Amino acid sequence: MSDINRDLFTQQEQEDLAATSGFKLSWADTPALIIFAALFATVFLQFFTRYILNDSLAWTEEIARYLLILLAFVGAIKCQLVDSHIRLEFIDKLAGRKLPLLKTLALMLSAGFFGFAIYSLNDLMSKTSYQKMVSLPVPKYYFYGLIMAALAVLVAVHVRQIYVLLRSKH
Repeated sequence: MSDINRDLFTQQEQEDLAATSGFKLSWADTPALIIFAALFATVFLQFFTRYILNDSLAWTEEIARYLLILLAFVGAIKCQLVDSHIRLEFIDKLAGRKLPLLKTLALMLSAGFFGFAIYSLNDLMSKTSYQKMVSLPVPKYYFYGLIMAALAVLVAVHVRQIYVLLRSKH
């Protein structure tokens, strides 16, 4: 291995260590870890039955899709709690002293959007309450209810963060 490649690997390793040094698991990670474990088990079962047993289970694909969607929303909650969403950091630097105002506005807009999504999901649940999943005899509105609960938690986190930002100004 050349010295240039060794230096690149060393630099990458140092960046990885710096990025993960503050990583700690907490109680807030439990739902995401449970959903991820269920997703992993479902996808493994799908792989095993399709490629090893040559007789795929039909429900694994649909459940994996729903678990992935749910994981995205639960992951959004965790990212919001630790303020690790992807953002344009140069805007934060350009905002300067107005950054708390900008963050408050962004949180209000996000909370409004998620509130509208909750309203829409509630409407969707009432219109499709009779429908069941394609491959399992489970009503779809259970899944919609889980997404709605995750969005409600996300709105609550946004409202708490707005409150903290407004309170810190005074």
